[in-house]
Formats: sequence, structure tokens, C-alpha cells
Amino acid sequence: MKKILLLLLSLGVLSTGMAFAKTDKCSQDYLKNRKHFAVMNPMAEGIAERVIRSSLKKDTGANFKVKFTGYTLSSMKKGIFKHLEITGKDVIVEQIPIPYVHLKTLSDYNYVDYTKDPVEFKSDMTFAYDLELSEESMNAALKRSEYKYIIDSVSKLAYPMFQVMGVSTKIRNNKLYILTEYNFPIAPASKNKVFIASSDFKVVNGKIKAVNVKLDSAYGKISLDRVANLLNLLNPLEFTLEMLDSKKCKGKIENVNIMDNKVKINGKIFVEGD
Repeated sequence: MKKILLLLLSLGVLSTGMAFAKTDKCSQDYLKNRKHFAVMNPMAEGIAERVIRSSLKKDTGANFKVKFTGYTLSSMKKGIFKHLEITGKDVIVEQIPIPYVHLKTLSDYNYVDYTKDPVEFKSDMTFAYDLELSEESMNAALKRSEYKYIIDSVSKLAYPMFQVMGVSTKIRNNKLYILTEYNFPIAPASKNKVFIASSDFKVVNGKIKAVNVKLDSAYGKISLDRVANLLNLLNPLEFTLEMLDSKKCKGKIENVNIMDNKVKINGKIFVEGD
């Protein structure tokens, strides 16, 4: 999720600098504690919103709604703004399709140096986010080479009982089903077997954990605690979020729910200024 934030800021608000003019009155104290009557601000903000939408469309192929509020023309030129809200649908990040993403600033003084590569955050910034993931989102993430390391790690723990061959997900009737393909390392079967478990999720200490795990009776009497432990080791939802993460920001997951056959997650992102 934090990688989405960096991407949108890099492609969006950072492209607006060409539209404005310079001045030195850009301090936080000056901008936040004075009233600024700038006749050109609405026009400049409108230009910024159009530039952001166009830039995001060009680089992601997705359509975005953008709301941008600045203080003065000169501070906007410098990369300082009061408020930014970005809403996108069907966004592709790291080859992962994201049905919906919404970001908005909670801090009212935000300073980004868009002249640097990579960009620099000059002030502390806080964002609220809402994110939706589909089964396609998770399955795309699970095809990445990074997930093979997790599968191999679980297989080592499970040896010699079984070997995990692959993991995929399905969402049906607002339930997430995790399909674990497996075989036996010592005496392999001619065809891989599939173990299916359904699960809800909740946030525990900032991490998404499997809860209310259920199995088909065909699997016999298997400890649900052990199955939950396995799902948390293989956790496709947690892994998908990690693929959208960035070490440059700190995030806090607050809620996770499955509604309309989408996994809906919200929380906050904290960016520490340089």
C-alpha cells in the first residue's frame, strides 16, 4: 500500500510544478497561520488536478479523481500543498491489479521535493487509505518469485509429511478460500492434491491474521489451530500487501473486511520528512 502512495505522489502532484511561480514565503508557520487571498489559486489548483489526472492516466492506464488544495502559487511551485485526495479504480501496481484505492492527506502542511530523483519528503505527512483487493489481485501476487521463497520455507517445516506445490485463492459469498496444492516428498503421487480451507481475517498488532478457519468434512479430523497456523504462514493476503509496501513509509492497518467479494482494507500511512 505504501508503494502505491509513493507511486501516486511521484507521478501526480510532483508533475504540477511547471504551472506556478516562485517566492520565499513557504514556511509552515507563514502558510498555516495566515489567511491567503489568492485570486489565481482556484485556477492553479484546477490545473494541478488536471495534470495529476493526466500523469496518472498515462503511467498507470487508470482513471483517477483528484482533489488538490494549495496555499499560494509560490508554495505550490515549491511542492508544498495543503490537501491531496486521490481515488483510482482498476489500477495496476507491481503487475498486481487493484480494483480500488483511495488516499487522502490528514496532515495540512505537506512538502515534497519533486526535483529530486527519487523524490524527497521534506515534511512529516500522514495519509488515510482505503484499498480493495480481488482474488485476481492476490493470485497475481502469488505468481511472483518472492512467494516461492515462502512456499519453500513452509515445505521445509512440513518435511517429510508434505510439500507445498502452489497456493491460489478464490472469493465466494464473501469468504476467502485458500487452495493449497501439495504432494508427498518421499513417495510423490502422480497428481498433486489440493487442500481447501476458508477463513475470515482480523488485524492483530498491525498484522492480518486468519481466524474462523473452516474445512470440508472430507478432510477428517484435522486441528483447526494447525490449519490456521499453516494459513498464516502462507497468508496470501499479507503477502499481497507486502508487495505493495515500501520501506520509506510506515503503515498501520486498522480494519480488514470481505464485502462484495472484495477484501477491503483501511488504515494510515506515515511518512517521515527528510
